[in-house]
Amino acid sequence: MVDQNWLVEGISRNTNTDSCPDKGVRTALRKQQTMVSGQSMVKKGGARGEDGSPSRGRGDAQERIRPTASARARKGRQVEQPVQQDDPSPIEEVRNRGTLKVITHGRKLRRAQNDYVRDIVDDSGLGPLVEGTHSLVDKSLLSAFVERWHKDTSNFHLPVGEMTITLDDVNNLLHILVHGRFFFLPSLGKDEAKELLVTLLGVSYSDAHEEIEYTRCPSVRLSWLRTVYENMVEENRLTYAARAYLLHLVGCTIFTDKSASNVRVQYLEMFRVLAAVGHIAWGAVALAYLYEQLNEASLHQTRQLAGYSTLFQAWILEHFSHVTHGERSPDNVEGMPLSRRLRPHRPVGDVVNVRQYLDRIRYSDIIWTPYITHRAYRPFYDVCWYYGYITSGGAPLPHLPDRVMRQYGHVQSIPPSPHEELPVPPSADVHAHFIHYHDHLLDESRRGPLVTHAGEVHDPLPRRVPTVGGRQDIPSGTPEDSSHPALFAGIMERLQALLSTDMCVPGSDGEMLTHEMLRMAQLGQQYECKRITSTYQRKRRGGGGSTS
Repeated sequence: MVDQNWLVEGISRNTNTDSCPDKGVRTALRKQQTMVSGQSMVKKGGARGEDGSPSRGRGDAQERIRPTASARARKGRQVEQPVQQDDPSPIEEVRNRGTLKVITHGRKLRRAQNDYVRDIVDDSGLGPLVEGTHSLVDKSLLSAFVERWHKDTSNFHLPVGEMTITLDDVNNLLHILVHGRFFFLPSLGKDEAKELLVTLLGVSYSDAHEEIEYTRCPSVRLSWLRTVYENMVEENRLTYAARAYLLHLVGCTIFTDKSASNVRVQYLEMFRVLAAVGHIAWGAVALAYLYEQLNEASLHQTRQLAGYSTLFQAWILEHFSHVTHGERSPDNVEGMPLSRRLRPHRPVGDVVNVRQYLDRIRYSDIIWTPYITHRAYRPFYDVCWYYGYITSGGAPLPHLPDRVMRQYGHVQSIPPSPHEELPVPPSADVHAHFIHYHDHLLDESRRGPLVTHAGEVHDPLPRRVPTVGGRQDIPSGTPEDSSHPALFAGIMERLQALLSTDMCVPGSDGEMLTHEMLRMAQLGQQYECKRITSTYQRKRRGGGGSTS
């Protein structure tokens, strides 16, 4: 018989079985030690008895619980997962988040067939949005620009300086009103939204209730608005039909939200009095709403961009047309909104490609003033110099033309801090300031001189004046000294104007050759300016030197 006392003592002391003199004891000891080691391999989360010990299998024998296939796969993934390094910075997370989701409703828009509704839409000033909205957007292109957005100054930070979408851009790209009044948006609950739908759209309370409950918020579907419009036209209730059409129009354009299918009912309040719709500054409202959405999209945790994507994309196409592969729209007509002039016919590629392009961008790669030939149709309005805050019914957002003077044809200077000079006013003051915008224009003394040649528009900061003998002197050579820079400046100015006309087709060999000539002229001008400055300094020191 096996000595049970020796066996228990051997197991407890994990005794080497070879030291046991009895063969039967050695066999029993090996078996018991194998069972104990198998028991220790049971998963911590396995079933246990009332006393906390692992539960037994069939009978009294303890068996090793084999892991399932899913557990083995999970364990393999955990082993293969690389060790996490330090948490990435917010900037790296933004750059690595990939392409944003961008929405456009260009295919949902149709011009109103009813004469009464069409006249109401034209009088409202929103008519150009119907045919000027893009059906396709380049998500990679827009995502790369969003990464460079700075919400405190409402502009994009590029290696060549700051740029932004201004009221003048909206005026030329969309042809909608950029001066007028703002509006206050009421805060609506679901019950108030149902009552507003019944009052202003003429639908039954049951239909309004069903729609609001379907969306689970004070919003309605764009498809539901199209159905309401068609029903009201059939019933000859044209005032209700016009309101449904206008709400659908702004929901597909200016107030595009992240749902991709809904529009908030509170915007319907703007169309209560149809005769007053044309007095709203729709262009400033669209710009403020896009600013607001860019602020949110620039945060690293955001994965979607709302707002009027056509305005954003058209601005990029006009200022950066040689890299965006834009092609002229076949339905473009002279004098129509410039959002119809260029449209992307193929994506620029991955967002990484656009990032690399923006990292290497040069002054000559940008068309700073693309609307010169379009001024006959949309003149420059004084309101575009408005220096203050705009709103789309929410928080005030800054419009700061002093930071992007090159887009206005002026030499850029160093702007002051917006927080120190332009504190955020109450909402009521924002409305009053914009209505009386003449009192809040950027002062002429801060606009700087007009650009006299293309080189000046490319200076991100004021030129450094040479210091001679402890005082500042401006180099002033002879007429022969300045003739060569002036010649290069004239060449650059004419090439820049050529790029802004219809004669230079984006993506063509002629455009590429024009850009190359522009860069050569710029290098020649820089060389001549350095030579003249060096010659002037030698003369002041008495060193003489040739000026030829």
